[in-house]
Amino acid sequence: MAAKKSAESSPLTFDLKADLIAVLDKYQSKLGGLSKSEIIRYAISKFNYSGFKPVVEKHRQISVRLPLSQKNSLVRLAKSKKVSIGELLRAALESLPANPAKASLEKPAPKPKKKAAKKPARKAAKKAAKKAAKKKAAPKKKAAKKAARKAVKKAVKRAAPKKKAAPKKKAAPKKKAAPKKKAAPKKKAAPKKKAAPKKKAAKKKAARKRR
Repeated sequence: MAAKKSAESSPLTFDLKADLIAVLDKYQSKLGGLSKSEIIRYAISKFNYSGFKPVVEKHRQISVRLPLSQKNSLVRLAKSKKVSIGELLRAALESLPANPAKASLEKPAPKPKKKAAKKPARKAAKKAAKKAAKKKAAPKKKAAKKAARKAVKKAVKRAAPKKKAAPKKKAAPKKKAAPKKKAAPKKKAAPKKKAAPKKKAAKKKAARKRR
């Protein structure tokens, strides 16, 4: 069985400046074709990181406004040079002179607005008088228009034929009063019955019989 490797390895990718790449190539040529990985491992093992103080450059993100034409040209240039737009901006800022001339960065002064020439007082007075006259004439015109409309309406009414009045309905003849019923003849009074003979005569007869 093949012996297991004593230590595992892992790939690592990073950027190096051109002068450090040249150092690696020099070590490889002098030490008989060693690999770059072996040289890097050796350099890490020999370097004392306890006293290492990195050079820290402060960075800050800013936002600026550029004309579209200038921005598009920067985008095209970054693609052709295969660099970032930030790299192009840093290069432009680093090329600025230490003491810039004020005149080169000053904004052009805005053009003064032309002041309207003052109109003579007479012209202004004439205009004001015309406006006042127009305002006064306006209600008169309105009244004339109203009068004309009324006259037209009256003429139209006169010209239109009058509608014939509908014939009045004849009043229905009054119903004749029903003749009064004749009063029924009064019934004759029944003859009174003759009064019965008094009881005294009967008593006398009775007395005679007893004798």
